[in-house]
Amino acid sequence: MGLWRPGRVAQRTVIWYDTNLKSSVKRRKMKVFRNPVIQAKESALEMELEDLSKADLARKLGISRARVTQMLNLLKLPEELIREVEEMGDYWERRLLTERRLRKMR
Repeated sequence: MGLWRPGRVAQRTVIWYDTNLKSSVKRRKMKVFRNPVIQAKESALEMELEDLSKADLARKLGISRARVTQMLNLLKLPEELIREVEEMGDYWERRLLTERRLRKMR
């Protein structure tokens, strides 16, 4: 027999669920943030390998062409800064650096 815990559904509604039943407990997936420089390099490589234009890549990714241009402009940053940001790794648990802040460093 499992341990029963209350879970609030609404202000006045409380349900009880068995903690041993995995189906009744929904686990929240952690959000993952990508390194903007690594993402830009992957996009540039994809454009080169598949011979895509910015508009083609935008359609493929489901974003605007202007957004693709913003992302690729990160590759115009100084090499030293690009290396430093790349060394931070990819797939962050929290946003360590934003693309907007990187663009201002140009």
